[in-house]
Amino acid sequence: MNGTHIASGRKKQKLKTRNRILEAANNLVESGKDITLEDVAKEAEISRATIYRYYSSIDSLSTELILHLNVPNSDIVLEKFTGPNIKKSLLGIQRTYLDFILENEKASKKFLGAILSTSDSKLERGQNRAMALHKYFNQTDMNLSAKKKKKLINLMVLLMGIEAIIGTKDVCGLDNEQSIQTLQWGLEMILKGCELD
Repeated sequence: MNGTHIASGRKKQKLKTRNRILEAANNLVESGKDITLEDVAKEAEISRATIYRYYSSIDSLSTELILHLNVPNSDIVLEKFTGPNIKKSLLGIQRTYLDFILENEKASKKFLGAILSTSDSKLERGQNRAMALHKYFNQTDMNLSAKKKKKLINLMVLLMGIEAIIGTKDVCGLDNEQSIQTLQWGLEMILKGCELD
């Protein structure tokens, strides 16, 4: 999806349109038909020009759709892991996203590969992990400066995504459980260093 297009102007309306596009594409896919961007635009009741502002090809839309359908909802994740124990909450958030990645490993790798190998500026990585962490840190009282919170969020995003799973499984040769244990241990050590354990 074109991040520049979303960032400009009426952000809520643009996100609503994006969601309509993804819902329409999902409806068409579930019907078992091969689809085009024009089909999706018609189903979403938007113009062809509008859909091309969001996606340059059916492949870019399909790639985003694969993950969009299953990605954990940040509000539900936070509802489940908000409490007085910061370490437990952050490890729970991390585990939720790691479980999602492992359950959707092939699709996640395909999505990452598409992002890294394309010059399509309309295809961008999801920000669900970062959004969930920003919300958590904004609603949780902890003894960290804003600068340190930002750095911790950035580091945590790395420890709970496909990038970390590629590192632990494909580079280090760990299995799923070993990968989760290693990444959770890494987060525990970081939280200990931040005196949040």
